[in-house]
Amino acid sequence: MGTTPVSATPKDVSKLRGLLQFIEAHEKAPAYLVDTSGQRKLELPEPLFQVLATAARALAAGRSVVIFHYDDEVTTQQAADLIQISRPYLIKLLEEGRIAYRKVGTHRRIRIADVLKYKEVRDERRRADLKELIRVSESMGLYDDETSPGESD
Repeated sequence: MGTTPVSATPKDVSKLRGLLQFIEAHEKAPAYLVDTSGQRKLELPEPLFQVLATAARALAAGRSVVIFHYDDEVTTQQAADLIQISRPYLIKLLEEGRIAYRKVGTHRRIRIADVLKYKEVRDERRRADLKELIRVSESMGLYDDETSPGESD
């Protein structure tokens, strides 16, 4: 893979926030590469513009960015890092068949698409569980929007 995460310095974050305001104001207009004299040289295709805008949003929010191809394969450690779980837990998920993988010699390789599919399902399940917890808490009277901090019944 050979990709290294890219992070923004505090000075970069300030510039990126300005760039994001510009992007959001002109998101529907075509984007161009320009030379040092300001002359338009090349129109950016929409998919590339969207990738750049997404990366700019992440960097401006203080997150690091790595661009992977959806079909790339990663090591077990990279996959675990991507979905923020321990490597031993990831290995358990692989062995249970919850994430597809292949072996290269004695090493496991996991497609990014499969890692992201697992993450999407996991995150959706977490959101549903949280909604259910809120519903149950409200029905039991344990959650009350009307009570301000410091007030008691």
